[in-house]
Amino acid sequence: MNTAPVDAYFQALSNKDNQGIIPHLSEQIILLGPIFPEPTEGKDAVVQVLSGFLATIDTLEVNLRFASGQDVAVFFTFSCNGITVQGNEHLHLDENGLIDRIEVAWRPLPSAVLIQEIFAAKMGFQAMRLVLAEGVAQP
Repeated sequence: MNTAPVDAYFQALSNKDNQGIIPHLSEQIILLGPIFPEPTEGKDAVVQVLSGFLATIDTLEVNLRFASGQDVAVFFTFSCNGITVQGNEHLHLDENGLIDRIEVAWRPLPSAVLIQEIFAAKMGFQAMRLVLAEGVAQP
């Protein structure tokens, strides 16, 4: 499978190019990630989330990419307001080579939650909070 759409998509993300991400996404795309607890479905909705993300972050750098069949894994680092987060995405390409599914994970968790809170405040939706469980010993 040709992974050029994923490379071009991440180049657009790195350049904070909202319009550059659009041609690489399927109309039926599903985004599962740390911003919202529920999946984001459909190209317009996913572009809105990704555009907000790009408006929130300062930098994004790809560290590693590998592919198997129609699946591509990308490991990256991004920063926002002095907070650095390591992320990875599992992207699936449809039969036309367009991205039709993105599963996102960020770490470390406290930094990921801070980014989500910044993003939520900027975009006007409910922020998530990291709360410690009662009775659990802290490291």
